[in-house]
Amino acid sequence: MKRNILLDPNPTLREPAEQVEVFDMELQTLIDDMVDTMRSGNGIGLAAPQVGVSKKIIICELEQTSSKSTNKSDVNSIYQSFPLTVVCNPTITSYSKEKCQMVEGCLSFPGFEIVVSRPKMITIQGQDRYGQPITIEADKLFSRVLQHENDHLNSTLLIDHFKEINLVLFASGDFSLKTLEYLNRDKQYNISALVTTPQFSRIRGKKADSNSVKKLAKRLGIKIIETNTLNNDLISKQLSEFKADIGIVVDFGLMIPDKIINIFKYKILNIHPSLLPRYRGSSPIQSSILNGDRYVGITIMQIEQKMDAGPIVTQYKAKLRGHESYQILKNYLAELGASVLLDVIPYYITREIIPYKQSEKRATYSAQIKKSDGEVRLTDNPIDVERKIRAYSSWPGVHIMLDDLRVQITSAHLDKNKQLIIDRVKPAGKNDMSYKDFVNGYKKELTFGSNIDIIDAN
Repeated sequence: MKRNILLDPNPTLREPAEQVEVFDMELQTLIDDMVDTMRSGNGIGLAAPQVGVSKKIIICELEQTSSKSTNKSDVNSIYQSFPLTVVCNPTITSYSKEKCQMVEGCLSFPGFEIVVSRPKMITIQGQDRYGQPITIEADKLFSRVLQHENDHLNSTLLIDHFKEINLVLFASGDFSLKTLEYLNRDKQYNISALVTTPQFSRIRGKKADSNSVKKLAKRLGIKIIETNTLNNDLISKQLSEFKADIGIVVDFGLMIPDKIINIFKYKILNIHPSLLPRYRGSSPIQSSILNGDRYVGITIMQIEQKMDAGPIVTQYKAKLRGHESYQILKNYLAELGASVLLDVIPYYITREIIPYKQSEKRATYSAQIKKSDGEVRLTDNPIDVERKIRAYSSWPGVHIMLDDLRVQITSAHLDKNKQLIIDRVKPAGKNDMSYKDFVNGYKKELTFGSNIDIIDAN
């Protein structure tokens, strides 16, 4: 029979468990119920206090078919199965000097996972469910589960093992805002500093405001290091003093030298908005739209000296609807990237996920976008023009020259015949207007895919 699992902060979880003295039918029923409860909760371990009984009883089980044995890269060394094990009155009699880190969860803390360091191997003695003496030598995950459940008997909970992961965030563009927000919100992470670059205005003589991620970091009270280069000893010294575990790069803009990468125990991870090795470079989102891709994605990768060529930690693939603008897609991937990053960092640190090399043969590159890329002609394919309008919606925009008049196309769509229907335009020196008003005023229609430069509306 399934029993209710007590959740933190239920006071029963903080009560030291009592010795099992009687191995009767009542005890057998309790153990059977614990097994049912553990399996129904998709757990791999359970202690009696978690079902409201302060007795020294722990159970654990990991079947070969469990998702825990298949969803991580280092399956063979970490997630080895173990049979249903019941230990009453357990005592850990020996620990190995070698320790290892793994991500742990707990049925009493649903949705909560943290990195915990424990001895790799233990010897545990106790009694089986019938009172007979048993000795178990366990390693890897089996050892960890037994230690975790034994903690419950001593009123030690998962939250008591909590330790912050200290990091440095390298970010400048607004694609990084969600990452900063997510990292700051998750108490498992401590942002030691934000490394960012000065913001420059494209308008000559106009001083730029500080970038948005810098503004947010300032509001959050995060130390800010602003620099144009990472190739100096002062920056290296500053970063070394933080003793951060890991570096995170999102929309930063500067190459990171090896001397900076090697400061961090777990190196530096980068969020890249494409399914690498496809679209390395500075404009992967725009390239996805321009090429009419059906799928986009996020790649979490290790930083190396070669641009976007480091080992892949994980990827997430998403299907496009086919009408997304750059800004919409950018916002979606920014949030997706932040979410995936936070999920993967603990497993990366504990090597439960092993990075793998990119295929150089499959590598493609996205070019840096120039202002001139936004110019179109009436002879252009309507499908290509529509994609450009969406891809360049934030910058540089799409425009066409009609004689000496520069007309920006701000909104358009394809009809069922794949012809471009223009919705709104902005002639040079004028406000944004409907295409109908433009035609009425300028007596000129824009028909793409034609060999005729200008079609008179009359």
